[in-house]
Formats: sequence, C-alpha cells, structure tokens
Amino acid sequence: MALSKKNYSSSQAFRQTYQSLKDHLSSSQKKKLKWIALLIFLSAVLDVFGLASVLPLVKMATEPQVIHTNKYFSIVYDNLHFTSDKNFMVFFIVVILLFQFFKTGFGIFVNYIEGKFMADVANNISRNQFSKYFSLSYFNFNSVKSSRIINHVQQNPASFTAWVMLPILMLFSESIILIFIVTLIAVYNLKLFLFILMIIGPASYLLYKSVNTKNEQIGRGLDKMFPQALAAINNSIMGFVDIKLANKIDFYREKFLKYQKEYHNLSMSSIVINMIPFRGYELVAILGIVVIFVYAIFIEGGSQDVIMMVGAFAAAAYRLMPSLNRIMNAIMQVTKNQVAIENLNEYNELYVKQSVMNRNVPIPFEKEITFENISFTFPKSKDPVLKSISFTVKKGEKVGFVGSSGSGKTTLMNILLRFFDEDNGRILIDGQPLKEDNLEYWRSMIGYVKQDIFMIDSNIMENVAFGEDKVDKHQLDLAVKQASLEDFVKTLPKGYDTEVGERGSRLSGGQRQRIGIARSLYRNAQILVFDEATSALDTQTEREVSEAIDSLSDTNKTIFIIAHRITTLKNCDRIYELKNGEISGVYTYNELVEKVI
Repeated sequence: MALSKKNYSSSQAFRQTYQSLKDHLSSSQKKKLKWIALLIFLSAVLDVFGLASVLPLVKMATEPQVIHTNKYFSIVYDNLHFTSDKNFMVFFIVVILLFQFFKTGFGIFVNYIEGKFMADVANNISRNQFSKYFSLSYFNFNSVKSSRIINHVQQNPASFTAWVMLPILMLFSESIILIFIVTLIAVYNLKLFLFILMIIGPASYLLYKSVNTKNEQIGRGLDKMFPQALAAINNSIMGFVDIKLANKIDFYREKFLKYQKEYHNLSMSSIVINMIPFRGYELVAILGIVVIFVYAIFIEGGSQDVIMMVGAFAAAAYRLMPSLNRIMNAIMQVTKNQVAIENLNEYNELYVKQSVMNRNVPIPFEKEITFENISFTFPKSKDPVLKSISFTVKKGEKVGFVGSSGSGKTTLMNILLRFFDEDNGRILIDGQPLKEDNLEYWRSMIGYVKQDIFMIDSNIMENVAFGEDKVDKHQLDLAVKQASLEDFVKTLPKGYDTEVGERGSRLSGGQRQRIGIARSLYRNAQILVFDEATSALDTQTEREVSEAIDSLSDTNKTIFIIAHRITTLKNCDRIYELKNGEISGVYTYNELVEKVI
C-alpha cells in the first residue's frame, strides 16, 4: 500500500488527531485522560503563580516602602511581627523558594503520570494492532510486507504517543500558561501588551510557516525509510550464506546504507529544524526588551517604571518564550506525525472486525471427515485450483496425497485448516457441516507440520510447548517420546533447556521436524497434517522421520501426508493423486509404486 502523500493543514491535523484519540483510546483511558488534563491545568496554574511571585520581589527591591504601603504586605508584616524590611524580604524569598520546590515536585509528579499513561496507551495500541493483523485472512496477511507489520505493531504505537499525544498534552499545558501570562501582561499595561503583540505575533507566525511544511515532509520521509531499511537488513541477515558465497557483501551493505543514510539525514534535518523556533524566540525576546525601552522612553517619556517594566517582561519572557517554543514544536510535531495516525488505520480495508460470536463451539469428531464437492479459486485468478473434490477419511486413518506442484494438494490442506474458505462444497465432521463458530475449536484439534518448521529463538521445551506459560512435564515427555526425540534430548547436557538458536540454527533438519511433530503431539492434536515435512531431508533422515510418523498409527490419530517422495507414504491406508485440481486416482502404496515404475 502506497504511503499517503496528503499534506495536512494544522486544523486538519488536529481534527484527525481528535478522531484518532476517540478511536484508539479505551473508555477507561478516555476517563483517565480527563483527570490528567485536570492535573496539567493545576500544574500550569502553579507555574504561572510561580512566575508571578517574582514580581512582588522585584517591586520590593526597587521600592522598599511598598512593604508598608501595600495592604497585603503590611498585614503579613504586622501579624508576623517583623522588625526590619530586610527580614521580611528574606522571609518572602524563603516562601517563594518553598513554593517553587512544591511547584517543581508537582510538575514532576504530573509528568510521571503522563508517562505511565502514554506507556499504557502505546501498549494497548500495540495489542490492538497485533490482533488486527492476526485477524486478517491468510491472503490479506501475506499481501502486507512484514516490515510494515513490524513498524505498525512495534514502533508506530510509541511514535503515536510520543509525537502526537504527548505534544497535544504539552500544547494544552503551555497554552494555559501562555493565556495566563498574556492576561497578566494585558492587565498590567494594555498598551504595552498590544505593542509587544504587534512584534511577537507576526514573528511567531513567520517562524511557524517557515518550518512546518518542511517538518511534515521529513516525517513522511522517516516513516517511508524506516521499514525499507529494516527490510534491507532483514534480507541481508537471512541471506547470510548466499551473500557470502556470491561475494555480494558490498552490494547488500550499500543497499542497506542507501536507506539508512537517508533515514539518518532526515533525522538530523528534523533536529535542526526543530531548533529553529528556539533560536528564533531568543531573538524575539531580545526584540521585546528593545520594544519596552522604546515604549518607555518615547511613549511614557522615560518613566521611572522602566526598571519594573523590564523586570516584569524579563520574568514573563523567561517562561513565555519556552512556552511559545513548545507550543510551536507541539503543533509541528502533531502536523508532521499525522503519518503515525495513518499507519494505525493502514490496511483497515483488509481487516474485517471479528464478530462477537463464540468461535470455540465444539464439533465432535468420532467417525469421519468428509470433503464434499470442494472447489476453490484463488483471488484474481480465473482457473480453479480445486474442482469438485470429494472423499472421506475415517478417524484413525492415514492418507497420503501426491501430485505435481500446483495440483492443489497444499490448497486442499489449507481448506481443512480453514485458512482458505471453499468457493463451493463443504467439509463435514461426523456428518455435521464445519462452521465459523467451530473455527477455534477445530484448529485446536489439528497439528500442522510443514517443510520449514517455525522455531522460536529459545529452548527445546518452549518450542515443543509453544505458547504455554506453564509446561506440563508429563505431557512434554510423552510428546518427545512419541516424536522419537527422546534419545536426542538425553544426549544434551542441558536437556530440554538447550537453546535451539535463531530459526533452529543449532539443530539438524531432522531434529527440527521431530520438534514440529512433538509440538503437535503436546497439544494432543487429534488430526495431524504433514505438508512436505520430509522433502528437504536426506534419505536417511527422511527414513527416521517417516518412522516417527509411522509410529503414531497406534495413537488413533488421523493423519494427512503430502509428499513428493512416495516412500514417505508407504504405510498409508490410501493415497490420492491430484492432477489439475481433481482426484485422478486412489491407490494403495504398492499400486502407486507400480504406476510410477
């Protein structure tokens, strides 16, 4: 799916952000967000009071008599029995410092709450994104690049919270501070406020316009480059042997660095651009002080309040300039990172939200599985892969399937596994149609062993138990024994705790296949499907794995075997030959051998 090229105005970006918060926050998180907004408001108010508390101190320093002429100062002075103005000012300084410590501590507490909330939201989004992709159909899942899935599930939730949600909260906080400070300046001196506004307003707008568009372009570039760089390095790692043998290290390194270099360049550009407002506001602050002097000298006629005015503005600028900078950065981040919101919704057209129906309704399997007139055609294909396939397999039977590549063997098994839905026909279990509400229960009855066994980068025990937090040791021992893996495990110093390596790199092909068999047996699967499970093995290893499969005949398991080498099918009750999507013949092993010869 192509990356969206849409450029957002600030208003569009904030509307989309608001909608995304409604869509992706749980009801409890929405309630929690309201409480966090209240805490942010209180923190902002404390910030403003902390700033305003400096002004009386400046007033006392320039006009000590204000301690006695100001009604509130004089009340405190008299009631606490101060004997000198100096002691009163020291007391006032201590009170201000204590308040500043409290304000800072409260601000840190609010930041901590924000951080925990962001982590909770990111975790929830990752959970939902993971569930979304694993709810896709087999076809749709395979149509999405793995690097995009990794990006959307692992990185993008953090990007959304860090670069969209957090700036929104910062914008809220700093806007409150800005409004309070601006209001105080306006109340203090309306003419001065309007004069400063004429300078700072246009300057802020020009700063915003100069960096916002470029920042959004960088955000889209970063989102595009990251999965490409990830895919390039993944391909290089997985192709280690081939790359070394072909002496193509330089080629694949440069291919990776092409994307990585662009990613780093864009990252650095983003950092530089985000620093522009900060530098710009420093200039604006100096410009504001100059404006005050001009105002005081030429308009107020050199008023004695110049020092107080400069002090007030300096105190305001100390907090106002960072607020303006953070507000601008927040707006830019939200606009720039709209692609994070797009990513949350990417591939939604492929995702059909699962109904709330119970999909774990048991379907008894005591007698037989019947394939009744099964037909199937791949999407965007005209020619059917399966044409009116019908046959029955009794419980406990072992049946094999042979045929050239593309004859429909694996497709037929995928229909049995319910990864594909037949276009026509149906599957009957003991005469009952297999339905959607049986899906999870049915899959729990099936063990699937394919040519390339999926291995977790962990130990043997976790690869056999596969997804179980608590391992049943008795069931583990039984599964390993039935898979003819027991002798191998006993030779290992660490036994079940032996690490298998990434993708099972520390095991032989036969050992990986036996672990795949043991995994199915650990689940106590009643139906076993072997899809070319031995085709990549040498003759001796194939014989050993086949013997392990044959030993399962006494367990009353129903076994389906797809094979290219007919020796694998020696002990099958029947062997179906598929040709051009149809069953062209049904044989015993000896009949098939004679036919091939």
